[in-house]
Amino acid sequence: MSFKQILRSSTVAILFSFNSTLLEAGEIVGYTPYAGINSVAGVAITPPVAPNNDDVAGISPNDLWVTQKHYVTVGAVDIVFDVVPTGGVTEYSIREGVDNSTGLDWSSYVIQLGFGVGAGFVPTSAGDGLDFDASSFNSPPDFTTFFSTVDEYENVLVAYGGLMPNGAFSIPYFRFSIDVPDTFSSFTLRQFPVAAVPEPASAGLALVAGVGTCGVLWRRRRGQ
Repeated sequence: MSFKQILRSSTVAILFSFNSTLLEAGEIVGYTPYAGINSVAGVAITPPVAPNNDDVAGISPNDLWVTQKHYVTVGAVDIVFDVVPTGGVTEYSIREGVDNSTGLDWSSYVIQLGFGVGAGFVPTSAGDGLDFDASSFNSPPDFTTFFSTVDEYENVLVAYGGLMPNGAFSIPYFRFSIDVPDTFSSFTLRQFPVAAVPEPASAGLALVAGVGTCGVLWRRRRGQ
C-alpha cells in the first residue's frame, strides 16, 4: 500500500470516528422510573445538540422532557438515567410537567441528585461533577408556575414560596439544569413534593436539613 493510500485510509478512519462520536451524541441515553404508586410518562430523550457544553450561560439547548409526573401520594419518585461517556460534561435543560393528584396542597417541591433508588438512594458527593449547574448557577431554574423562590445547592433544589394546590398541573413546565459528567454510567434524579404546613416561608431551610445535604454548601437563593 502506497503512502497516499495509507494517508487516505487514515483520514477516512479519523473522519468516521469523529462523525460516529457526534452521532453518538447524548450522554443520557436511557431511563428507568421507580415511582411506586405514582407514575412517570412521556420522557423524551434525544441526542444533545450541544454535547460537552458545560457551564453554558442561560438555558441549555439540550432539552430533556418529562411531560407528566403524576403524583397520587406525597412520596419520592426516582428516575435512573443511563449515561455514556462523550469526553466532557453536558448540561441538560430538564422540563417537567408535574401533576398534583394527592388530595393535598403542596408548599414546596424538592429535587435531588444521587445514586440508587428507594431506601438505597445516596446523594451525590460535592465536587463530583454531577450537579445543578454548580458552581456558576448561571442557568436559572424556573418554578414560577407555583413557587417564587428556589434554594440552589450542588445536588439539591428546593422550590417554595407559594402553593401548588391539589388538582394543579405545572403549565408552564418546571425547568432546571443538570451538569452530567462522563464519569458515571448512571445517576438518579429524585423528586418529591411537601404537603403544606404552617409557616411555609421557612420550608427551604427545614427541607434541606432533612434531605441529606451534609457537606454541600448553599450557593444561591433565587427569587423568581
